[in-house]
Amino acid sequence: MSEITGEPDGATPLDPDEMEGLIFKHVTTRGELDQLEQVNIQEGLKWLKKRKKPDLFTEAFVCDLHKRLFGKVWSWAGIFRKTGKNIGVDASQIAIDLNNLLDDAKYQVC
Repeated sequence: MSEITGEPDGATPLDPDEMEGLIFKHVTTRGELDQLEQVNIQEGLKWLKKRKKPDLFTEAFVCDLHKRLFGKVWSWAGIFRKTGKNIGVDASQIAIDLNNLLDDAKYQVC
């Protein structure tokens, strides 16, 4: 798979390494990708609703949730990215910034 067509303005581009992680190799348009992701997200939200008092403020929970929301579409779901993007933090800072965010959120909520 080389590229997804129909990328909307402002969409985060997917680099070739990320595209290798696309489980459905027949997908060629952003619309097809969006539909697959939406089905997976709905399944992930059903899983989340069944959880008994999940510990939301952990890196493990966030990664597990990401895998459940996107893991049937992307093989890399639930794993921190290793590439730079035009948005967000540098890949080397993801774990640090995520844990800082979770600590701040836990302090504010609890």
